[in-house]
Amino acid sequence: MQKIYKSDQFSENGFYLHEELRFKDTVLSSIYLGDNRSTALIIDHTEIFNNQFRYKSYCSQQNHLMNHYRKVYRFIDGDSNIQKVLKSEAMDSHDYYGGRSYNREKYNPDPSPLEYLFESCFEEAFGPKAFEYLKREYSFITIEGKTAYVDYALFRKDGSWIAIEENGISYHHPALIKKNAYIKILVKQNTIIEQEGKVFRWDTESLQARQHVIDELKDFIGCLDDYLIQTTVIEKRSFALHDHQTDFLKELNMDRVNGKKTALVVLPTGTGKTILALEDIKHFCANREKCCNLVLVPTRDLVKQWEKVLNPYFKQIGKTDVLTYAAASQRYFNEEPQKYKYIIIDEAHHSVAPVLRKVINHYQPDFMLGLTATDKRLDAQKLEDIFCHYEEKIDLKEAINKGILCQIRAYRLKTNIDLSEVRFNGKEYINAHLERSIRVISRNELIANFLFEYFYQKLPRKSGIVYCVSVSHAKEMAELLKKKGLSAESVDGSDVHRFKKVQKYMDNKLQFICTCSLLSEGWDAPHTSVIVMARPTLSKVLYLQQLGRGTRNSPGKEALYVIDVVDCYGSFGSITNRPWSIHSLFNIEYYKAFADLFPNRRNDEKELTLLDTTHEEVVKLEPYDLFTMQKSYENYLSPEQLARELFVSTGTVNSWYKKGDIKADAVIPMGRNQILFFHKDRIKEIRIKKGLKEHSDETIIEDFWNFIEQGTYTFSYKIFFLLSFLKTVNETGDADIRNIMEKYRQYYLERLESGKAADRTNCPYNEKDYLLDDRKIIDSILKNPFEKFERKRFMSYAKDLSKISLHVQ
Repeated sequence: MQKIYKSDQFSENGFYLHEELRFKDTVLSSIYLGDNRSTALIIDHTEIFNNQFRYKSYCSQQNHLMNHYRKVYRFIDGDSNIQKVLKSEAMDSHDYYGGRSYNREKYNPDPSPLEYLFESCFEEAFGPKAFEYLKREYSFITIEGKTAYVDYALFRKDGSWIAIEENGISYHHPALIKKNAYIKILVKQNTIIEQEGKVFRWDTESLQARQHVIDELKDFIGCLDDYLIQTTVIEKRSFALHDHQTDFLKELNMDRVNGKKTALVVLPTGTGKTILALEDIKHFCANREKCCNLVLVPTRDLVKQWEKVLNPYFKQIGKTDVLTYAAASQRYFNEEPQKYKYIIIDEAHHSVAPVLRKVINHYQPDFMLGLTATDKRLDAQKLEDIFCHYEEKIDLKEAINKGILCQIRAYRLKTNIDLSEVRFNGKEYINAHLERSIRVISRNELIANFLFEYFYQKLPRKSGIVYCVSVSHAKEMAELLKKKGLSAESVDGSDVHRFKKVQKYMDNKLQFICTCSLLSEGWDAPHTSVIVMARPTLSKVLYLQQLGRGTRNSPGKEALYVIDVVDCYGSFGSITNRPWSIHSLFNIEYYKAFADLFPNRRNDEKELTLLDTTHEEVVKLEPYDLFTMQKSYENYLSPEQLARELFVSTGTVNSWYKKGDIKADAVIPMGRNQILFFHKDRIKEIRIKKGLKEHSDETIIEDFWNFIEQGTYTFSYKIFFLLSFLKTVNETGDADIRNIMEKYRQYYLERLESGKAADRTNCPYNEKDYLLDDRKIIDSILKNPFEKFERKRFMSYAKDLSKISLHVQ
């Protein structure tokens, strides 16, 4: 293979060859480190597109480098930017490209299944409050001038940041996506490095090793106290639109006198927008001692033009920064929102771009002026919506009290359904058990009758969402509401008509949407006035996400009506499996039907009269128990979680408990069974008491051979699975699941043909039809023997590639 940059050219610039990523005997990538050990350079060779190597190795190796070096660049061999990095020069970059961009931040508010898996690891690593620091679908401008996104971003107080990507192998493996698509990934990654960021990647296979991901998150991210909180609420600022105004300066001054904070000026090219803006900023700064200003422009050429015309005005207007959109996007999150008193957005028609929109939302100047030459009224109206919003970093309760979000009125719809024995793992209900309990006709009827009485007969114009436990449950609820006369539809990911249904709802032509998951595509419906929590949840994150669909203000909207469907939950002294509710969320100890949750806020109460609810003082308040499982047992482990920490089986932990060797910190009766909880602080104590060693990546090979030598296999599954794997595995530690299945099945078919039982007499493998069903055998392998190896971190399954991989190599 011919390389454009030979190794001596790396050494001439202080870089040396450190390591290579190999597949069999082929070198896929070469890693060079700088002598100062602050910069690493990964050079991918063309062979990376021709070999289906383990993508997990790619991500793991890169994450390790990202964690130990300040800057880690990655290029395909021959990229002209390699030489610039070697010489510590800025990479080639382009001005902002104002093309069309799909705004993932707006239209993909809900995580994919892979992202849900990551978020659960993130929550376990840092706790549920950690989501305040996490920004999803974060957009930025690449060195090519285009808008790009990362799945998650965290911003340090020192100005650096971390990008996190959850990579499905089918969309990221170089051998699957090929060169052009792979280059886009590298451009995005290298841009982040140029912007003082780091990129950590977890692929489908890696995320199966849950504890390993949790450990890496703690190591890579460190203490969350070093990061900036990202939860924000959008507020409105007054806005004025000036289309070809003749007395420009007079109108802008009157805007400020009338309390306007923002103005958009539409003037044709060549009519002196720049000079008029400078005269206005001069007038604005005349009576202010300190007037720090900002001008935002799309290109570097415009930066030079503005700096030139600003020179004569320096003494009159003070310090004025001129930045490109890209430059502003790299620093705004680390600056105070009130840093600038006056901001000019030149070429303001670009403001619809996700990145510039975030910059505009972040800053809160005394006055903001947008300049554009477009004379299309439709475009101006789109800009109006952007210019009149800004972000306020406050919590949900404060935002409601300030009037930024709407008032909330609650109703607890009580059922006689007993959920005291529904299984849960300390984090959430087991969905299959929950569904069997709440998908009953009487409960559905109760919800439908309630909505008919209050939001068909009394407040028929109120629209809302009914959150259900499953797709089937959502369909049942929608059909039942239709029978009552309400317009309703169910929505799920496989519904080919879901977009039309959502649009119908947004156009106020549909009153209720029933769904088991969060609506993702194009969801922005402030008119949502009713949220029915028909699916109990122990997850605060999920409850907040569902609640957030209805908290926006909207014309004619007095309040959001939250209907918590209250079933009978287990109650054992101070222990219960009660889910989250609007009262536990805000720590409100008393309940009154349809009463305002925040009475200090002034509200209209016309709808309360129509609802005919008695909310006067004579009505006695009901006390409310604020306990939820997540609140009380956030720092506790289930036996399964403890077993993973100690590297033993769940059966071993349960056996220790029954013998009295270890004591649980909490015991929750569940019918004839019970749920145990152990505090995280006791892991070390139990490990020492039982004479167990601490396990890590460094001990995993030794752990594997110890597990094999112990030979504690109750049934044949583990040993037959392991033999099948070893007979089909390649030299990189991968084996195709279908090849494993064929070998695994062969063992049991041979036993049947020789008249021997497969294993236990009730084992399904004793049935030939079962053994010949590919899907059933693969499911059985993954649920039974494979899971025992996966839980000890010995193996992982990459569904994208249908491969089981060995970790110990």
